[in-house]
Amino acid sequence: MCKNFRPAFVPIVLAALALSERAVADAVALPPLALGNTSFMDGVAGPGRLFELPIQFNHATEVKDAGGHSVGGHQRISSLSVLPHFAYISHTKILGAYYGAEVLLPLVRLDLDIDNGPRGTRTRQGDLIVSPLLLQWEPVQLFGRPFWQRLNFVFSAPTGDYSDDAAINVGSNVWTFNPHYAFTWELSKRVEFSGRLHYAWSSRNNSPSTALGADDVQPGQAFHANYSLSYALDESWRVGLAGYYLAQTTDDRIDGRRQPGSRERVMGFGPGAMYRKGPQTFFANLYMESGARNRAQGTQLTLRYLHTF
Repeated sequence: MCKNFRPAFVPIVLAALALSERAVADAVALPPLALGNTSFMDGVAGPGRLFELPIQFNHATEVKDAGGHSVGGHQRISSLSVLPHFAYISHTKILGAYYGAEVLLPLVRLDLDIDNGPRGTRTRQGDLIVSPLLLQWEPVQLFGRPFWQRLNFVFSAPTGDYSDDAAINVGSNVWTFNPHYAFTWELSKRVEFSGRLHYAWSSRNNSPSTALGADDVQPGQAFHANYSLSYALDESWRVGLAGYYLAQTTDDRIDGRRQPGSRERVMGFGPGAMYRKGPQTFFANLYMESGARNRAQGTQLTLRYLHTF
């Protein structure tokens, strides 16, 4: 069975909400990235099927500029996302790893109230997320302890709700390639350390917001990672700490021109718990954000139900 295999990519983490005249923040936002949607035992998986239903709530009351300073004024940014996720890992092996695939279709509700910026609420379908190729290896020994690992090639298609004259969009209107490497190292019978390392590349958006007066925009590339450390209280309960980190590595582009000072950054950290009973697993993680640049900074609560077959 798939055990603890998790979704590769969950919306919605809100980037800096541009077009606010008071904000020095970026006018081109990164697409939604998988910040904090995975935590304990992330690399552990095996052949089988999986259904997962993550629910993620983000709330922020400030937006940070390129220097990490609050842009001031009234800023209220909330999002609720539900992401049905289906995955399958076969018994067929490629390069010594079990081959699999997955699909995710987000449903998102955005609620924004930004000084000199967008206001309102919108509930729509987000961008379709597909992985035609994931490779899950059986555990190997690292310093005498089991080490699990997985490589996943993830694409996001511009199928979500989007309009160039809308004040609020759920879709990003770009193709995104966001592969990742996930692992879990069982340090002892009770302690584990997990991580997931991503690198995201996005295509051009040829229908950017009309307020920009541009023909096309392209978000910069970005590195982001999830990580966790947990302790098993018994066979059912596990508790620990988890976090995420995002660093945009290249500048955004508007009409092909680089935009200095446009790179985003944020980190989140907080407690979590996991409960397992038979084929069902429940997760809860709370993250407090800090160090934001060119994006909103707040809190994130992630709840996940997972069922393996």
